[in-house]
Amino acid sequence: MGTKLADDHPHAPGIRTLLMAALAIFVVTVVIGILNGTDVVDFDHKTLMGHVHSGTLGWISLSVIAASLWLFADDHDRDPIAAALPGASIIAVSAYVAAFFLTLGVMRPLTGTLVLIVMVAMIAWVGSRASQVVLSVPRLGMLAALTTLAVGAVLGVLLGLELAGTIDFLPDGAYDAHPATMVVGFLVPTGMALAEWRLDPAALETVADRAGRTQIAAPFVGGVLLMIGSLLDVAPLIALSLPLEITGVVILVRRLRQPIGAIDWARDGWERGSAATVFFLVAVLAVFTYIIGRYKGEVDDAPVRLLLAVDHMTFIGVMTNSLFGRVHAAGRDRRAHPLDNWIFWGMNAGIVVFALGLLGDVVELKRIGAPVMGTALLAGIVTMAMRLVGPGSSPHRDLDRPALR
Repeated sequence: MGTKLADDHPHAPGIRTLLMAALAIFVVTVVIGILNGTDVVDFDHKTLMGHVHSGTLGWISLSVIAASLWLFADDHDRDPIAAALPGASIIAVSAYVAAFFLTLGVMRPLTGTLVLIVMVAMIAWVGSRASQVVLSVPRLGMLAALTTLAVGAVLGVLLGLELAGTIDFLPDGAYDAHPATMVVGFLVPTGMALAEWRLDPAALETVADRAGRTQIAAPFVGGVLLMIGSLLDVAPLIALSLPLEITGVVILVRRLRQPIGAIDWARDGWERGSAATVFFLVAVLAVFTYIIGRYKGEVDDAPVRLLLAVDHMTFIGVMTNSLFGRVHAAGRDRRAHPLDNWIFWGMNAGIVVFALGLLGDVVELKRIGAPVMGTALLAGIVTMAMRLVGPGSSPHRDLDRPALR
């Protein structure tokens, strides 16, 4: 089970199909993001919610399902549930994303329930495979992420039912708990797992030691505390999540300091993306620490622009950097593309400028960062799709650092 997706992997076609669908949905996210970030179009609430969920569900969650199939299958896995997951995931997630764009009614919780069923099936399959594989840090990270994803799906369905007028018992904090749970409890462990998988391939088949287990468990528990604290409006629980998140990120940096230090930032391929993931995790944690300290644990009192900065640094800086690396490794053609350098630097410079615009409330920076980041992302989507299709679809050169792969 290496860092590259072998053509004889039992779920290789399904994994590539999932990643191709994720890239296609991500186009919608990026286009709306460019138009909204530059203030060219003033979108309504439904469209903005569709924008968010096409990114978190369409791009990130479908990619996480693909990575989980990749990580937990063996060469002989022919489980019918696993074989059905790619198609079922794409249909359910696509319907759910479409429902956000189209309605505030009952279709959201209905399609959300389909997604929840898929997530439960995914966790059941991963759980059945957990005793058959090496429980390394990347695999533990995916287990933690999938568990939180299922919890987030339950919250999402309940929120959809309340918005549709079907139920009326959720505390006001549920509207804060859902995104907070997804960012801290889902995206942080996922980013950690993907970064370590790429930067330290040997870690995949090495049993997680105490430090590795703590690295994953700390932000996972922190996400649970953040969810409960947000639901019940208990600021001390929210504040208590912070040292756990700091612990996880500090351990990650210590574990990956050598491969990160070996990166040639001018030439290396998508190892740079995984290294950038680690830096953005530190940046996200720094901003989140400021928010909790400045507003005494009352995260909902923070300006929306600060929370949007955290969200976008997590979605692009943490997740997309690593996910592009994962798509690259899954491709039939893994040679470097002439646009790779521009894509990497444009995407990361764009998100830095965009985030600084939000953090400093400087509209001009936001309007500059959004199109730079978005254009690089669209180029990345095209080149990654070409890699999934196979050789001959685009010009390439040889990879610079094959030893790291």
